[in-house]
Amino acid sequence: MISILVFLVTLGILVPLVCCTLLIPGKKGGVGIRPCIFLLSAFMVLTTFAQANQDVYYVRRATLFEQLPVGKKDIIMLGNSLTDGAEWNELMRNNHVKNRGIVGDIIQGYYERMEPILKGQPKKIFILGGVNDVSHDVSGDSIARAMEKLIVLIKTRSPRTKIYLQSMLPFNNEVRMWKLLKDREHVVVDGNRALEQVARRQGVTWIDLYPLFVDENGRLKAEYTNDGLHLLGPAYLIWRDAIKKYF
Repeated sequence: MISILVFLVTLGILVPLVCCTLLIPGKKGGVGIRPCIFLLSAFMVLTTFAQANQDVYYVRRATLFEQLPVGKKDIIMLGNSLTDGAEWNELMRNNHVKNRGIVGDIIQGYYERMEPILKGQPKKIFILGGVNDVSHDVSGDSIARAMEKLIVLIKTRSPRTKIYLQSMLPFNNEVRMWKLLKDREHVVVDGNRALEQVARRQGVTWIDLYPLFVDENGRLKAEYTNDGLHLLGPAYLIWRDAIKKYF
């Protein structure tokens, strides 16, 4: 894994520089490098580094979770960066609450890392996910199907675990443009409708967080975020208050 990441980073550095050297003619027939090409090269390098760092973080986090025990009194917070971003045991004032969120994760990723959780037969699992699937151009119905597959797995492997399915939250491309989420607000709305049906069909508790965070234009309230997607501290208090009765 590490060698692959090193290769990708190296490729991200070399390819733009080679293009600059070979493809841009300079003065008097020599080699020239234009400032705009430098900017393009820098962007490509930074993008590659960012992707590599996210992959490295994911592996670090997932392998740590494989080592950490889960018990029958534990309450699992399963999710993506939104879940990852909170100190749930402190928010809920409960040492049995365990964070199993990972930045960038999709619902299939949850499914693939469930084994260390399910073997512990936890008391409760709170699930929130789907926005990264939306960014991968996945439909609301497909998100719901993936979520239902995950819920069936939990019910089969750990039948005494209570499952709480939380809605996707809105995002706000006016605060910051997330290119992969551009004009995808409706997918969150459609996906939440489909997820609610999954909860009913599977007999699990549905928690609709969306109305608590959305503004009159269908966006994440600007005061709750500094990047249009992730939550600031006060927003986590709203989330906490919405779910604490289920603890």
